[in-house]
Amino acid sequence: MSTAHPLSGTGPRQCLPPLAPVRRNVNRLPEGSCDTHAHVFGSAARFRLDPGRGYTPSPVTIIDYRQVMDAYGIDRAVLVHPSVYGFDNGALFEALETMPDRLRGVAVISPNAPESLFALAHRLGVRALRVNPRNPAGLTMRDFQAVAERIKALGWHIQLQVNIEDFADFGSIVTSAGMPVVVDHFGFPDLAQGPDGRAFAELVDLAAAGRCIVKLSAPYRVAPGRYSALKPFVERLVRRAPASLIWALDWPHTECFEAVPDDNPILDLVWGWLPTETLRRQVLVDTPRRLFWADQPHSTEASGSAA
Repeated sequence: MSTAHPLSGTGPRQCLPPLAPVRRNVNRLPEGSCDTHAHVFGSAARFRLDPGRGYTPSPVTIIDYRQVMDAYGIDRAVLVHPSVYGFDNGALFEALETMPDRLRGVAVISPNAPESLFALAHRLGVRALRVNPRNPAGLTMRDFQAVAERIKALGWHIQLQVNIEDFADFGSIVTSAGMPVVVDHFGFPDLAQGPDGRAFAELVDLAAAGRCIVKLSAPYRVAPGRYSALKPFVERLVRRAPASLIWALDWPHTECFEAVPDDNPILDLVWGWLPTETLRRQVLVDTPRRLFWADQPHSTEASGSAA
């Protein structure tokens, strides 16, 4: 996915809307499954889009995403603050309040923000900050250390969307955080290098050592039109670091301007990538719960209702 500002002549390009979800009766996600990366957007009249944003989203809300959860068997989810709002987390905070037991959040908060904002975010269910140099209007790698210092006492982690190929020593960055670091979308590896490529091999080593967690997500961004190319990368991760993997649908598939991916082939990948019930439980249920719901009893993990 290009990181260039996708201008159309009148401003950032308009994303296509996601396809309507259709209930899955075969290969529904296991009970307790968590989608660890979804975006929702608030009312345009109440939540102003950042003028420096990289795209204009389709107006999908938490109500729309609730239909996705019901259709696919997603019991819990992590809402990730979209870059189009810059540092205004209002839409995220509002969505988190609708299902406090079933939702957690990843915010974008300046390291210079007051303590009261971090406290509010934590109360609402935020458990991480997102550093995302691939999109404008948010936290960048220059903020990495300052962010880590601000959230350490809260027990949060850093979610990082980067191209791992851009770093000669990604391990030193991850280790310097002193906390868990979640790497979005496989780290955007160079598929031509294969799973033995320098950057991806380092990522696998870090995950195997428990120093980072890799998100199995967005195959249409990493391997557009050829999802099967990701299989050897997943196999390497599953063999070496099964306890350091989480999964996400990446709904509503932002920055898709010409065509929108079908959710069903993405969901079907779960059974090819994680062929045993034990693996699916670990990646879809246990590790997300450890990251985002450590302070909540297991018995209530999927019992929350809409507020």
